[in-house]
Amino acid sequence: MSTQSAIDDDLFPKLALVIGFLAVASSVLVARANPAPGYELSIYTMTSPFVWAGLMAALAVALAIAFVSSSDTSPTRANQSLAIVLGGLVMVVFAGLPIIRGYRFYGHHDALTHLGWARAISEGTIVPFDLYYPGIHTVTVLVNSTLELSLSQSMLLVVLVSVIVFCVFVPLCVGTITRSQQAVTIGAFSAFLLLPITTISMYLVAHAMSQAVLFSALLFYLFTKYLRTDRASASISAIGVLFALTATATVVYHPQLVAHLIAVFIGISLVQYVARRFWSRGQIAGQTPMYSVTVFFIALFLIWTANHGFFSGMLEYFFNSVIEYVFERGDGGEATIATQGASLAAAGGGLLEIFLKLFFPQLVYSLLAGGLALGLLRVRQSVFVSSVRAETTYFVTALVALVPLFLVYFASAGATMYFRVMGLMMVFVTILGSLVIYGLVSWRADRSQQPSSTGRPLLAAGFAVLLTLSLVAVFPSPYIYNPSPHVTDTQMDGYETAFATQDDDVEFVGLRDGPNRFDDAVHGNAERMRLHQDVPEAALGSLGEQYDDDRYLVLTQADRERETIAYGELRYSEAEFDSLATQPRVDRIQTNGDLETYYVHGGTATA
Repeated sequence: MSTQSAIDDDLFPKLALVIGFLAVASSVLVARANPAPGYELSIYTMTSPFVWAGLMAALAVALAIAFVSSSDTSPTRANQSLAIVLGGLVMVVFAGLPIIRGYRFYGHHDALTHLGWARAISEGTIVPFDLYYPGIHTVTVLVNSTLELSLSQSMLLVVLVSVIVFCVFVPLCVGTITRSQQAVTIGAFSAFLLLPITTISMYLVAHAMSQAVLFSALLFYLFTKYLRTDRASASISAIGVLFALTATATVVYHPQLVAHLIAVFIGISLVQYVARRFWSRGQIAGQTPMYSVTVFFIALFLIWTANHGFFSGMLEYFFNSVIEYVFERGDGGEATIATQGASLAAAGGGLLEIFLKLFFPQLVYSLLAGGLALGLLRVRQSVFVSSVRAETTYFVTALVALVPLFLVYFASAGATMYFRVMGLMMVFVTILGSLVIYGLVSWRADRSQQPSSTGRPLLAAGFAVLLTLSLVAVFPSPYIYNPSPHVTDTQMDGYETAFATQDDDVEFVGLRDGPNRFDDAVHGNAERMRLHQDVPEAALGSLGEQYDDDRYLVLTQADRERETIAYGELRYSEAEFDSLATQPRVDRIQTNGDLETYYVHGGTATA
């Protein structure tokens, strides 16, 4: 190839990358110039189409440069690295859209309680160590005081940082195992799928377990580095110290994750012990043992939870639930699934439909990881594992160790926490799936002896499809029969006014725990507020007949759109909302265009 031809071949990728970076910048400018005017039921449909067009164009460029034009030449490897950066920027903009578009806050339920705890820590009414998992709250307060952002914006930034940590350290972990640029690229785009986020007990909002699971990617990267340190000095090496610090940060983020990791590292330690016992010359036997790390995790968990009876109570609850499930034929997670299935059917959906929308990318990668596990069991050097290191065995072991925990949670009546275990499993599945794809690509390239064969365009197309299917379900929206947890300025201000002007003798009612959670956010309650009640199903149209004593009813635009659009009038209908204006013994006493407060005169009061 002539010098001029080489320059021309390298010019097109660079020009495409420039266009891609400009597309990302344009998307940010357009999104910033079009902030949310009010509550948005779906961030997807309410964000400008030009934003999505720019992000999709940039992602298409990143995929094309990363896979289609890749080769072993140094300039192309540089372009490939830039393509990863470009894809990462797309993910930063995507995950950061609530910040870019000026949302006051993004997250209901637990997220609002976490915001209140951060406010309480900032005001000094709560000490961080009074909380079971003060990680996201203390980091939020640190960002708030350092960058002088509002607490709500600071917490959104903490959520975004956890996504960045995941997207950075998953590919680094894959690269440490394989020492291959191509594997790093595959790992990066696999991380961009955000497989741990399922919107069921794992969210892209302020949610301590979700951020802890995403943060664990850093821990597993350090784990792969720790295995390569000198066995005699591993505990006091720089990697050993970083690993210990990260483990400590993990227990502060969420001790429940550490309980799961204890099972993981016990399993890994057992594998190492057996390998040293029976295969002393194998790869595993030559790596740094994880016995001391396992003991360290157990000690961390016991020390942290020693002053919190919450986790001993949780263990007792799970134990009793399992006993009931096994010996008394309890329903466990089956009851939850049945209930959700009935609700979906009433809203016009179905379990199979929502499963495919939420879990199709997870299913694909789980099948890849399952193939790798079978390869490890059947042959020592299969097409799946011939080009990777012993860490694949450890991560497969981690998945196996988490299965009993998943089943225990599943047997717990009324709980969906098994999806938290699934979220952690998806971190391992992401890494293992990346290794499988890299092994298959390498195997095919070796057989065809054509690095730029048609397999790579197919790989790029496959990632494009999976990224689309995965990311369209990351944010809650009517697409997955869920409303956006967007919190507007007028919502927050309206609740603040309602609480400030409340008659202490009159209680609040609302829909789906709304007043309780906003009470947490506004007042920073040390314990979750549980005093405010929900309006009974099908009772919104006759409020004056429901209560013996007076009540305040708080409704927001989000409540109306959630119930009538996202949930298809499952509990409360449009007609019931409209009837509030004419119902006897119901008076509207406050409105700001987004939140309305009604005074409901009880049965003993006169209209």
